[in-house]
Amino acid sequence: MCELLGLCFNTEVSFNLAFSGLKAGAMENPDGWGVGWYDEFGTQILKESRPANRSRLATSFLEKSGARSRIFVSHIRRATTGAVGYINTHPFYRRFDQRTWVFAHNGTIDPKQLSFPSTKFSPIGETDSERVFCCLLSWLSQGGIQLAHGNGFTLLHEKLREINRFGELNLIFSDGRQLFVYHDRSGHVGLHFLRRQAPYKVVKLRGQYLTINLAEVIDPAERGYIVASEPLSDENWNRVEPGQLLIFSGGNSIFTSESD
Repeated sequence: MCELLGLCFNTEVSFNLAFSGLKAGAMENPDGWGVGWYDEFGTQILKESRPANRSRLATSFLEKSGARSRIFVSHIRRATTGAVGYINTHPFYRRFDQRTWVFAHNGTIDPKQLSFPSTKFSPIGETDSERVFCCLLSWLSQGGIQLAHGNGFTLLHEKLREINRFGELNLIFSDGRQLFVYHDRSGHVGLHFLRRQAPYKVVKLRGQYLTINLAEVIDPAERGYIVASEPLSDENWNRVEPGQLLIFSGGNSIFTSESD
């Protein structure tokens, strides 16, 4: 399976700890890794079609980049549709509505069932995941739907449930302001979220014999949400319910749909 990871915080935060936890799943997902984030210079995408745990670029990103953002979207890939290669590596990104959207998917969707009402968005690579992304953006552009309030969020949930009929659909995507999280209606693989806020404590990280005192490395003013396919620590993670859409902004939960 592929694995997803997303962060949404009230202030710019480091991605290092969360990405270290994601890398722990790289042996089972060896076909690529990627990270998208937003900073003062715009949208940044870093990805590579090789295992994250054997990547000098990934190691350098963790140790030297100092990347900080309110929102991160990340993915490690196990190829099921489309060859191993850069163009098929998540996250994917497109400009729409004067913003850059960053998108990652876990699961398999029948590509023959996906339509593109707008020719402005079409896939570059071979994956069903990128087709889902283009289908979603085409639908948004044609419908003039604004994802900034309850009605728009409800319409988005309905559209994701419609796409979900054609296969497995776990999604994390962002427009730079909000982080959207959708869990497959059949419960495929799993999706979890964590509210992280002070007071911080000592935790054990996933896949490592390492405990770390978060209070020593995290500003106590930081608060927000982490979403991942697998819990990345021994903290109190919650499950996203099957068929549920969660939306976060500014480190807060702003929308929670009904589940199936």
